[in-house]
Amino acid sequence: MRLFIHWIFIAFFLFAGNQIAAQKLVPIPYVSGINLPIDLKHCGDNRVFVADRAGRIRIIDADGTLRTVPFLNITTKISSSGGEEGFLGMAFSPDYKTSGKFYVDYTSIIGGQLTTVVEEYRVSATDSNVADVSSALTILKQLQPFSNHNGGNLMFGKDSFLYINFGDGGSGGDPFGNGQNKKIFLGKILRIDISNSTINQPYVVPPSNPFYNDTTEGIKKEIWAYGVRNPWRSSVDRITGDLWIADVGQGAHEEIDYQAANDVGGRNYGWNIAEGSYCYNPSSGCNTQGLTSPVYDYSHAFGIAVTGGYVYRSAQSKSLFGMYLFSDFGYKWIDGIRQSDGALSGDVTHLITAAQVPGNPVSFGEDRFGDQYILFNGNNTVFKLVDTSYLRRPKAYFTPILQGNGVFLLQALQGKDLAYQWLKDSTIIPGATSADYSTTVVGNYTLEVTNTLHLKDTSDVFLLGSSINLISFDARKISGSAIQMDWKTVMEQNVPGYNIQKRQNTESEFSNIGFAPSKSFNSFSNRELDYSFTDFSALSYTKVFYRLQIQHTDGSFTYSDVHIFTSGDVKNNYSISPNPAKSRMQIYVYDYSTPLAMVIYDNTGKKVKTAALDQQRTNIDLPVSKGVYVVQVSSRDGSNKVRQKLVVL
Repeated sequence: MRLFIHWIFIAFFLFAGNQIAAQKLVPIPYVSGINLPIDLKHCGDNRVFVADRAGRIRIIDADGTLRTVPFLNITTKISSSGGEEGFLGMAFSPDYKTSGKFYVDYTSIIGGQLTTVVEEYRVSATDSNVADVSSALTILKQLQPFSNHNGGNLMFGKDSFLYINFGDGGSGGDPFGNGQNKKIFLGKILRIDISNSTINQPYVVPPSNPFYNDTTEGIKKEIWAYGVRNPWRSSVDRITGDLWIADVGQGAHEEIDYQAANDVGGRNYGWNIAEGSYCYNPSSGCNTQGLTSPVYDYSHAFGIAVTGGYVYRSAQSKSLFGMYLFSDFGYKWIDGIRQSDGALSGDVTHLITAAQVPGNPVSFGEDRFGDQYILFNGNNTVFKLVDTSYLRRPKAYFTPILQGNGVFLLQALQGKDLAYQWLKDSTIIPGATSADYSTTVVGNYTLEVTNTLHLKDTSDVFLLGSSINLISFDARKISGSAIQMDWKTVMEQNVPGYNIQKRQNTESEFSNIGFAPSKSFNSFSNRELDYSFTDFSALSYTKVFYRLQIQHTDGSFTYSDVHIFTSGDVKNNYSISPNPAKSRMQIYVYDYSTPLAMVIYDNTGKKVKTAALDQQRTNIDLPVSKGVYVVQVSSRDGSNKVRQKLVVL
């Protein structure tokens, strides 16, 4: 019967007209029979878990069968399943396979007061499809002054810490100013370590939390971010670890906030000073210093309550891969956006209109493959979001993982009904048709993935050998006689270290002045690594040049850009990165001392962009067409001009 319903919906969407024909994403009924579904998560295996507002968690097996017996039933603890109360969220520990721990967030009446409760449970030791109700451990509680804006989202970051969303406490306009008050959990996102939870100490605050060392009396060191109104649904990008926060607005704007995985936390998202990108209190002229603007917001002319989703990471659709999906509870559409360096990249993609959904979207979810699901308020069916385009291509993506002793596991993004083929140096590796492939042989590796439509995608190349991605190399004066060099890498493989080299005055050759060993583990790292070196020699010369000589295990070298410092009449030497650039570049002035002027000219000599450079490093947006340009940096009076070529792609 369920299969028959699937075909009915597919037929409807395929033949509903031109608007639908261009459509890629379709909500396909997956499983019915769940009263008021509110959240959907997976525990790392092929099952998905669906919670309802009343306090039950049900299991959907890999074959799409809904189990009759609830995984967890805590209905007697729930305050109400109406309004914004009830069971609100859940999350499974990253080590669930061994610990069996998971977490729930719900509202309850305790001592006559509405209270948010976050609890830990464990799976039964004898039945993996049933939780041990007696294992309940209270992690934390928070009194709710009003019945709305309870937040309730739970998620684990790539750091394995638990993130907990709290709304501002309700009513309207944040009457108690909770969003900006760091002495209360309300209006915050918390970050805690529950890896060694006990009755006496259910959690600890990670020392890396932004306010851990803040000595302000009463400050809540659990806070990771603040200034949110009602972050009903947030998610972590399963590949990058980036955090996406959908914060429901007050009366005019809905917002989506973004935070990169390497962020140090402590961001203030503005509520109730601002609502989205606009002043709220006061309504104009508000002080926005220190506030982090949303990556995207929209007015109530287009929606009234944002429902956050996930970044699409399923191998089933290359066109959707990397797109953040979200919806609006009132206006019902489903849209998608992408970001670049925390800013909206490209246009908003309108994926599904209100006429194509069966209700008000209340929550998204994803399974272990990254396939996404959506739940609708008052609808007892779980829907799967499927790319139904007849030209849909799969996504070939894999992660190299060093296993030790020089063995690399090339771990592909898995998906159902996909075929895999590994290649070395563009040649098929016989028998290498599993999702994962282990090797020690130097070469250029790629992955081909083919779907049931016989459409194929080829991954990016992974070089097993000696390689490095040098993100930045900067140099700056830190005193009258010292220059500090800082550089950052995001990928290192078989790089023993870096020779810091210097040439001064009229010397024709660089010479080594220091060495920095690689910080990678077992000669491999795919995370960001930071390095620093200071040259304390006196500035007794006219001009000095610095560069990095990057060592490789095969005995070869590569080099960084050169940084130049002068004494006396200083030229405005600078670097541009990236070059070629797309929509944005960064200018780094080597010997910055006073404000400068920047002008970009096209190949006809026409001025197309001007900007003031008031600091050593400046980001410049490029509202220009593709082509070759000249970037000129000069003193404010137009003297001391230095020009470089810029390619815009």
